[in-house]
Amino acid sequence: MGSMERRRHPRVPFSAPAFLEKDSRITYGEVRDISLHGLYLSVRGDHEPDEEALVSIYFLSGSSTLTITVPGRIVRSGSDGIGFASPHLDPLQLLSYESVLSFGYDPPQLMEEFLSHADTLAPGKEGVVT
Repeated sequence: MGSMERRRHPRVPFSAPAFLEKDSRITYGEVRDISLHGLYLSVRGDHEPDEEALVSIYFLSGSSTLTITVPGRIVRSGSDGIGFASPHLDPLQLLSYESVLSFGYDPPQLMEEFLSHADTLAPGKEGVVT
């Protein structure tokens, strides 16, 4: 019999440079995977579970950089990195940022898609697709 999966949300492979900031110290790392409200960060140093921290994820494309910084806490520490949890982490949002920079969307097309998505989120229009 296989072992039971204890995670509530599936992990998605994801790679991006990132910085961990805690106790006024900044450490470079690499995001290895993401899930709803969590990520695994390959990072060096001593990190204890339940420590509050900030993670800044960098999306790079040529000379353009998009940085997303989220507050959260370390939930797991291993020899090669940490598990980090934050209610602000949404894998679909992170993957969309990555695809926008990676595939070089046309700005008018991107704006049209953004406005269409924003319209679906307007008060009274939850779940309505136009």
